[in-house]
Amino acid sequence: MTPPLPESITGFRLDGYTNVYELCPGETRLYGTEDLFGDWNGRVLLVAKDFACSSLIRDRIDAGDPRPYRHEPKLVTNRRLLKLAAPLRTGESPETCGLLYGSALASLCRDDDKMSGTLPNRTEAMRFGEHTLAFTIGHMPNLQAIVCMGDEAWRCASGVLKVRTSWADARDGGGEVRAGRIGVFAAYHPAARVSKAGMQRPWEAVVDVLAGRRAA
Repeated sequence: MTPPLPESITGFRLDGYTNVYELCPGETRLYGTEDLFGDWNGRVLLVAKDFACSSLIRDRIDAGDPRPYRHEPKLVTNRRLLKLAAPLRTGESPETCGLLYGSALASLCRDDDKMSGTLPNRTEAMRFGEHTLAFTIGHMPNLQAIVCMGDEAWRCASGVLKVRTSWADARDGGGEVRAGRIGVFAAYHPAARVSKAGMQRPWEAVVDVLAGRRAA
């Protein structure tokens, strides 16, 4: 279950974005994808780039969606992620699956109607991302691994955990980068156009590392 969120997150404002709590003041989730993987007691944190553009939330509100801040089951990214993350699951429901799925920008929804591309006001947005990621890590008592699906996710994790390896170097290395009790893994975004082997390699590394820790 999502812990209570501080004003520094729910009240944050930045040009180029709408914080989802402006549109959905009753929302309690930090990440809109928690209804896919939402286990705050899980061992693995999955971090993408951002949730979506604010127009998606507005359109859902206009259509009467009861909870507009949610994942889209039909999205290619989420369908592929279900398959990639399947070996890491430890339970069936989102709240007991062993995984928490978030994004670097968390509740910030870009106002340019784009679902990809360069982030507006990137420096400040990434600073907010580090703040929210630090909050998340601090509220996951069983966290052992973070899978960063793209450079922005890696940069936020690196800033919080003081990792100096670049995303590209870590990705090409195929293994974990240790940051205290946490192993950080660099993965491609699930929608990236790369080989199947390249896509799966970091996920297989997470499985192997966690299996070794269970054995220990």
